[in-house]
Amino acid sequence: MVQSRKIFAFAAALLVSGSCFAQSTSQADAEKEPVLKAMLAELNRSKQQLQLQDFQKPFFIQYRLDDVVEYQANANYGALTGEQEQHQRVVRVTVRIGNYKLDSSTERGDGSLQIATIEDDPIALRYALWSATDTAYKNALRDYTQKQVALKAVQTPLEADDFSQEKPVVSIEPLVRLDLDRAEWKRRLIVGTELYRTDAQLKSSANDVLYSNGTVRVRVLNRYLVNSEGTMIRKGSAQYMAIVSAGTQASDGMHLDRSYATTGTKAAELDSAEKFHDGVTGILRSLRDLKNAHVVSGEYHGPVLFSGDAASDVLNALFVPAVAAMRPEAGTSQRTRGPYASSYQARVLPDFLKVMDDPGLASFDGKSLFGAYKVDDEGVTAQSISVVESGKLMNYLIGREPVKDFPNSNGHGRAGIAQASHPQMGVLHVEASNALSPEVLEQKLIAMGKDQGLEYVYLVQTFGPELAPRLLYRIHVADGKRELVRGGDLDDLDHRTLRAGIRAAGNDTYIDNVFGDIPQTILTPSLLFEDVTVKRTEEKSEKLPYYAPPAE
Repeated sequence: MVQSRKIFAFAAALLVSGSCFAQSTSQADAEKEPVLKAMLAELNRSKQQLQLQDFQKPFFIQYRLDDVVEYQANANYGALTGEQEQHQRVVRVTVRIGNYKLDSSTERGDGSLQIATIEDDPIALRYALWSATDTAYKNALRDYTQKQVALKAVQTPLEADDFSQEKPVVSIEPLVRLDLDRAEWKRRLIVGTELYRTDAQLKSSANDVLYSNGTVRVRVLNRYLVNSEGTMIRKGSAQYMAIVSAGTQASDGMHLDRSYATTGTKAAELDSAEKFHDGVTGILRSLRDLKNAHVVSGEYHGPVLFSGDAASDVLNALFVPAVAAMRPEAGTSQRTRGPYASSYQARVLPDFLKVMDDPGLASFDGKSLFGAYKVDDEGVTAQSISVVESGKLMNYLIGREPVKDFPNSNGHGRAGIAQASHPQMGVLHVEASNALSPEVLEQKLIAMGKDQGLEYVYLVQTFGPELAPRLLYRIHVADGKRELVRGGDLDDLDHRTLRAGIRAAGNDTYIDNVFGDIPQTILTPSLLFEDVTVKRTEEKSEKLPYYAPPAE
């Protein structure tokens, strides 16, 4: 979570629009920060001196420095197997040749990278920036020439400028530090990964467990950004995650996996020792139940209920990439790339669903959100945008590379560590106008099954990789009894299904904090789909171990 912004002295919470007095004050504040001071000094030198004879001078230069601290500890089978901490700084320099309408940017992204010192040595920092700037400028000159040649071969004119003009922003937030009780979390990992053989209720099935792994991982990022327009940013974020995963094989050789995780923007937000212990115990019991569960047989076509956990994975796989405004190839009249290129103001979801992306939403239901931020990674103030209204697509996630009908960024240009920025979600919030309680939603699922003359219907509780169900329940329509099954795969999940196949939504919003280079959050309720195919997986089953694992 991006922590509360603080601007030094009387410039508190100031967003600067570019006046001479404001810029002077902001620069004085920034120079109290040694990293920003070095970046500004080298940026000013580049603005004055960066131009090869008979070649264009850059119209835009941006320096971004990522200061990353990562910590990780691992445990297997009740014993610590590794621990490491890494501190690194990387600079990414962007140089644009041309002008806002037509510049040197390419599909592969722009810029140059350089490893920087982790010390606040101004000369060492400036050398890294200088080296990356020189390379970025040469690349930009080459790319601009190639781009001009390529555009001569296409008939359709450009639908949007290459780069949007935005007001400079000054935002100096507190630095974020790694703060974790390492000894305690290593102890919890050791305890958690040996529960399969120490818990009295699980001991009888201890030989069934093929692996039991645990990891606690922390990533702290302090990001600095300055550009030739006058933007000066320092912002920090942190992600904490602890996870225990376990796997086994059924008697037919099918691999089965379960995992339990807790996340937070601070170590204090992770589970207590007791809650973490109970969560790991729960997934081990479900793993034992999965091993004894019946295998999906035949092919099913009918209603399927997705929990909020499962629904968030579906939306992250299908919906989120489609609303990111990636510029189309030159010479085409499309608005963006992807399945929603021509869907602006058309229906993409049922009319009872609304989708917002609100990076300013720092917490929900008492839990901090990974995807929250105040200023994006291109120096644009984050905006809350209505992506879908009454099922219709009304907006895209947009960075500083505009698309047709959207000439400016809405503060969604985001970047992974040392990566180029692209449009990405922050906090995506899905709401339903006629939300149902979980009990009523399950009753509706069963009623739909009865209307179609089905013997049972399905509930997907959790997914593994590639939308492969991990916890899949068969619910008998006669009495509502749940039966855990394994070996199922889903089909017919596509954009048409999102548009026309969702029949109801719950009031049970699930918080999905996505740990990664670009921290994100999806808030979504359970979703009831009218027609999804459930069939047996085609995954190959492997031979069981030839002999038992070591005894106590």
